[in-house]
Amino acid sequence: MTETPIPPIAGPALKTQFINWKAVAFWVAAAVLCCLIFLEAARDLYEFATRSDSYYSHALLVPFVSAYFVWRDRAVLSQMATSPSKVGYPLIFAACVIVVVGDLLGLRIFGQVAVLPLLVGLILVFLGPRHLLRMWFPLVFLLFMIPLPMSLTTAMTFRTKMLATEGAVRLSQAFFLPMVRDGSYIHFAGDRLLVGDVCSGLRSLIALLALGAVMSYISRTKTWARLLIFVVAGPVAVASNVFRIFLLCVVAHYWGSEVASGWVHDVSGVMIYIVALALMIALEGLMRQIAPASEPEKEGTT
Repeated sequence: MTETPIPPIAGPALKTQFINWKAVAFWVAAAVLCCLIFLEAARDLYEFATRSDSYYSHALLVPFVSAYFVWRDRAVLSQMATSPSKVGYPLIFAACVIVVVGDLLGLRIFGQVAVLPLLVGLILVFLGPRHLLRMWFPLVFLLFMIPLPMSLTTAMTFRTKMLATEGAVRLSQAFFLPMVRDGSYIHFAGDRLLVGDVCSGLRSLIALLALGAVMSYISRTKTWARLLIFVVAGPVAVASNVFRIFLLCVVAHYWGSEVASGWVHDVSGVMIYIVALALMIALEGLMRQIAPASEPEKEGTT
């Protein structure tokens, strides 16, 4: 009597013998090391974004926006063949070195910028250059969460504040309101209005540039129209802030600077985003009418 051969065991018990546990241990250790190296940079970024006077309060939303666009493109990414590249290893190592050097020099911005080469390196190592090219926008968009150096921020704040103040005064004079600018002060009828750093418009400028980048990326228009949408976001932010300070000048002229510096100031801070968003949406709609995207361009953004 012949014995029936026992079929080989299938399932997880058989698959485990093909797992390269050394490779798993290496990557787990590497992940833990990277987390420790980038921990301080991440903590600094969070503290900077949550400050009451921060120009980057939108920074905490940026990673979620990038993650959404990757998730939105998941069907295409899952169908692409992987081609891991060893070019990613030097990028990962370089990113870690940049963080360490930045900490030694007291330049934490190095650690924040190093997130990009780290992610690029990981994508190349595990997925390949085709996936990296497909995910170019979510990666580049992460730059909007990295704060500018304080020296550059201070210089930009002063310039944008002076530009907005001068523009508001000229607009007031065009409507026959007697306004005179003296530095950051706007003088009128025995009273004056101070344009502080918060009213410089730099916060709205940075946030609206990020919004313009998103709108230009998802817009179903030709390439030149997308670039126009992104570029116009800057002037729209500046013009909206000029209009905001002009409204404060009007309120201060008729009802006094105390009223203009109170609840009107806070409400106008929200209005600047509403007005700018309406202008950006109107521009994108106009571009869809003038320069609609061809089929290949549409497919490139879905």
